[in-house]
Amino acid sequence: MNKFLLFIGVVILSTSLSAQSIFKGLETGMSKKEAKAEFRANKDDYINIEIGNGFAYRIYQQNFGYVNDGLVSILLTPKGSALGQGYDEAASYLDFSDAFFQKLNYEEFFRPEYWNAPQSFSSKYGLLLSNPDKTIMVQMYPTKYKSGRITSYLVKLHLYNYNQFMEWYDKEHEAQEEIAEKSGF
Repeated sequence: MNKFLLFIGVVILSTSLSAQSIFKGLETGMSKKEAKAEFRANKDDYINIEIGNGFAYRIYQQNFGYVNDGLVSILLTPKGSALGQGYDEAASYLDFSDAFFQKLNYEEFFRPEYWNAPQSFSSKYGLLLSNPDKTIMVQMYPTKYKSGRITSYLVKLHLYNYNQFMEWYDKEHEAQEEIAEKSGF
């Protein structure tokens, strides 16, 4: 009986150690039910995420990303931007957010031209930064949309489990290499 309890203890401990936080209590692999319960239990932590100088993000639980019912990503948007942002506000959010993550020693993975220029942005990925432990990939990019004559912008900050993001990224690059090989050039 003691060996059985020891085995159960080791399994529980190893399971808890392997869980990787994507953001605060939201961990890689959480089921939809678990992620929603965490979000509801700590909603204040997720709807006002201040990063300094008046810049704040928020999370909506419908913006969680799952693979096989396991949480792998979370989309954040600037707090109070439900109707979009002006050009200067979006550009400021991008620049300040980049500086914020740089101060936390996040490493640059990909920095396309115009990543912080909402009017000119056209990259597939936007700015990509990884945390020092290579457990989280941060993706920042502006979106642009029109409502009548008015152009609005919205900054999107996506947090991914690093391994899942790299799996998608590598598959995309393999597909592009295959296309290039088949092109005949």
